[in-house]
Amino acid sequence: MGTHLRAGQKLTASLLTVRNAQAEDANTRTTTSTTYTDASGGAFSAAVTVPASGEVTVEIRSTQRNSTTNNTITSWIGSGSTSGSVYSANDTAAVIVNGTQNQSVDLSYRLTGLIPGETLTVTTRHKVNAASTATFDYRLILLTGMP
Repeated sequence: MGTHLRAGQKLTASLLTVRNAQAEDANTRTTTSTTYTDASGGAFSAAVTVPASGEVTVEIRSTQRNSTTNNTITSWIGSGSTSGSVYSANDTAAVIVNGTQNQSVDLSYRLTGLIPGETLTVTTRHKVNAASTATFDYRLILLTGMP
């Protein structure tokens, strides 16, 4: 797969450089929210410069559990420094764990149509499906710029 440039796009060294970013949180975090929100401790994010292809793969990993038999749900939002919101947290593209046993889960999603050179910031969002406490013992965001 080669680098794709848009018609009239100025070729710069920074657009040819494919960058990756990673953020890791091994602190125990919680939430009791039934709508998508940050876990305790505040926002958990990673940012990367979008390469010339305009494509970035987002990988989210989490070790999570619930205080009851309810669901603990993790999704994410994406925001470009130029384009604004490019992805919203949703149940269709989320990792869902049911019950009190810790489970490690991950998801991967390829964002396309981003603006080359802008900064893409990805932030995890969490919730429960009913009154309970979600606990997150480990979280990871891995962003990979695609050539």
